[in-house]
Amino acid sequence: MKRITSNIALAWAVVLFIIPLPFLATLVAGFPSLYSDALFGAELGVVAYTWMLAAVYLACRPRWVDRTVGLPHMYMIHGVLAILAIILAFLHQSLLPGAGALIGLTGHAGLYLFMAVAVWSLVFMASWLTAKFPLLARIKRGLERVFRHEMSVWLHRLNLVAIALIVLHVHVIDYIASIKPFIFLFDAATIAVFAYYVWSSVNRRAFALRGWVASVRPLADRVTELRVTFGSGDREQIRWNPGDFAFIAFPGKRGMHEFHPFSLTNAYPSPNSTSFAAARTPGPMAANTSAANGTVLTTPHPDAPVMSFAIRADGDFTARIASLKPGDVVLVVPPYGRYAEFIREHDRTHGNTHGTVPLVLIGGGIGITPLLGVLTTYADGARPVDFLYTARSERDFIYRDELEQFGRTTPSTRIRLMAQRPDEAIIAPMIRPHAIYLIAGPQPMMEAVRAILFSHGVAADDIYYEPFAM
Repeated sequence: MKRITSNIALAWAVVLFIIPLPFLATLVAGFPSLYSDALFGAELGVVAYTWMLAAVYLACRPRWVDRTVGLPHMYMIHGVLAILAIILAFLHQSLLPGAGALIGLTGHAGLYLFMAVAVWSLVFMASWLTAKFPLLARIKRGLERVFRHEMSVWLHRLNLVAIALIVLHVHVIDYIASIKPFIFLFDAATIAVFAYYVWSSVNRRAFALRGWVASVRPLADRVTELRVTFGSGDREQIRWNPGDFAFIAFPGKRGMHEFHPFSLTNAYPSPNSTSFAAARTPGPMAANTSAANGTVLTTPHPDAPVMSFAIRADGDFTARIASLKPGDVVLVVPPYGRYAEFIREHDRTHGNTHGTVPLVLIGGGIGITPLLGVLTTYADGARPVDFLYTARSERDFIYRDELEQFGRTTPSTRIRLMAQRPDEAIIAPMIRPHAIYLIAGPQPMMEAVRAILFSHGVAADDIYYEPFAM
């Protein structure tokens, strides 16, 4: 049975095979017969380069990719592509060690820089790897005391330096540089990706939404609720769907200047949505209220958008969330996410006479956050919703009272909170005809739940999850 969704399978086919094709075609068509023994090695190098270019493009977070496969899945493709590119580049170097000092120097320097950034990224950004190896997780926690989030982001950008070295490497190989159609395509693609990277970086910060911290309060052990408000005049330009996540930064706070992604627990606007955060936090601040840091807040109107987050302190950036004060400036990149779009797609194509499909929501630990907005928006009393929330212990649940109250007062909705791992005995009875399954939580938990669903005949196209542990 198929274990991967159609959209993700298509995305892999495009990046692995279709994108390199024109580069390979122009290379082979003009490759000098005198150097035919080097053709295979050159082809490996070209494929490696196109994969790395694709990885850089995906790192820019293009929104059309988010709508197609979801940004977290796109990041997974980005990471795997980069690793595969390094493997092919290493094989390329082994087959063609390089004739000439400059050729060898640029090729070796570019490859070693790629490898160094990849190892760094695997330790600091690939949580799925550290989750499998406790020793690596301890090393990561130790290094994070010295190498902060912002430094990791900047080191990741060294990939651009490595690409520049590879461009120089290709241009100093005379028999490759003489293949004009290939060099034209090679240079055009490189310039286009670099230009898009610069444009997206500038655009992201220049057009980020500007808001203020409305409130900060503890929810559970190491978990903080953060609410961000915007001016009432921003209502027309700010929209996000249930289950979305946003990249946020705090320009006035040391170590928090780089954007970091967090799932939203509410949606805006959403006539059916209840915000658990709003239910227990004070009302909007009065006009021109002076914040603790001396900033004067422009009034959040009662109808002003308010973003709610529940954030666990897992690193240096997240550990600082609890110390924020009302009035602190927040920059927000307009949100990403595919949970809501996934539901809409199935409502359109597989919905019943009411245009809706049953929802099965399975979340674990702090990973439950995106499903909170989905629950409060789509559990409207008419749609069948089965919501399972698991945690390591009773004290790890967030919004427990609100969730239980929501379950008691919302028809057709079943809410269960369990301090245990979700297993087959719990998951199997939740499977129902024509339902779709949304999963959120730690990577091992999501993989286990997907395996159970697959074993009971659930199709991959009816399951959606966002693997932030990349």
